[in-house]
Amino acid sequence: MAQPFTDAQRDAIRHRLLESARRHAISDGPQKTSLDTLTSEAGISKSSFYKFYETKEQLFLEVSAMWETQVIDASMRALAGLPSKSSKERAAAFVFTAFEQIHQLGIVRFLREDLPQLSASIPADIARQHYISSASGIFFALREAGIRFTEPDDIVLSVVQLMYLSILNIQDIGDTFFPALRTLVESACERLVA
Repeated sequence: MAQPFTDAQRDAIRHRLLESARRHAISDGPQKTSLDTLTSEAGISKSSFYKFYETKEQLFLEVSAMWETQVIDASMRALAGLPSKSSKERAAAFVFTAFEQIHQLGIVRFLREDLPQLSASIPADIARQHYISSASGIFFALREAGIRFTEPDDIVLSVVQLMYLSILNIQDIGDTFFPALRTLVESACERLVA
């Protein structure tokens, strides 16, 4: 009979699975990453994998949630670094930093191509537990940071979603993407932030 994993072993295995999934999400995508690859890199059997996750998709959704946290944390640090600035300037720094972080993490392709498929491949209630779209995450984090808006929430969220869609197509815009995005973000914050 196999011995159960200790808490320390479980933590180490979970960390290795997440790190393996993170690397492969960026380089190959979840569809092209086999469960054999993930378990081999984590040093466990395929049957042991199911003691950690019900499906490979849930593992990749957890990686996505970790990235979401990194994006919001970077944005919150940018916001905290500007205590004397206006709410409009602070909100613009927050939003711009979020999109810069998405780009720096190298996850644009994953968000554009893989995440929609992942979310659609598992039950909606499970997907919602592990994933909030980056646009929604940015919007709710702005609210939590005390940023007040001049327009209804659904309008502001739609504006953030439009910006989010733009970064998913950064390769089509090229080198002028971030200067153009800064202009767009600052203009939107000037109009939408109280």
